[in-house]
Amino acid sequence: MQYAVGKSPIFIGGSPRSGTTLLRAMVNASRNIVCGPEMRVIPALCHLAEQIDTGQAEILEQGYGLDRQAMNDRFARAIDTLLAPLHARSGARVAEKTPANILHFARLRRIFPDSPLIGLVRDGRDVVASLLSMDWTDGQTGQPMAITRDAEAAARLWCASIDADRRMRSDAQYFELRYEALVGDPAATIDQLFDALGESDEAKARALDHARHFDRTAGTAESSAERVARPIDRQAIGRWQRDLDGTQREAVMRIAGQHLADLGYA
Repeated sequence: MQYAVGKSPIFIGGSPRSGTTLLRAMVNASRNIVCGPEMRVIPALCHLAEQIDTGQAEILEQGYGLDRQAMNDRFARAIDTLLAPLHARSGARVAEKTPANILHFARLRRIFPDSPLIGLVRDGRDVVASLLSMDWTDGQTGQPMAITRDAEAAARLWCASIDADRRMRSDAQYFELRYEALVGDPAATIDQLFDALGESDEAKARALDHARHFDRTAGTAESSAERVARPIDRQAIGRWQRDLDGTQREAVMRIAGQHLADLGYA
């Protein structure tokens, strides 16, 4: 299809607290790609598309002549329309970062066959430690979110993101980035990613100078905005060793131990 945003959009996802905001800031600083604050709408649209596909596809095809491809095309147009103003303002290729995107990458691939999908992976123990430091509340109940109070709940969320990452690994347009590599050797990591995206050396250099261009006030829903506004450092790697107590460590290993081992973290 012909996109209002020019090229097919790029989608970034990963477990919350896995470095998605840092990557957003770096990609956006390149100027060739515009990536605004997380929209949080695309996972909801993908969930709706999945519900329709599962429960209503036969009715829509027989009664309305809308097969699965036709429905995916309509969701593509809806998302393209939502992203179009960002492209219109900048003229750049559009990327969208919402952590929960990763849970819907398989659906996004059906909707956008040519879109690059980028998944961030971080040591689940550090993710849990970071989540437990958040003060997020449930918008419906006003109560603290379970993932900010319960190590097991946080570990399950991380595992769900890793499971989604695994399902995409055979996809030629899926790019898995490790948070530890992004902060440990940002030049090499961005070089590899931007080469795959067809971006220039100039864009890579601007991405590595992200702190100069990042607007910490733009993403009110991005809890790591203040940190991302500073130059990259490695201080958050291994934070679980000082932030998680024995009970929390045991809970994480009980839920996520095999995933951590498979990824080489434990």
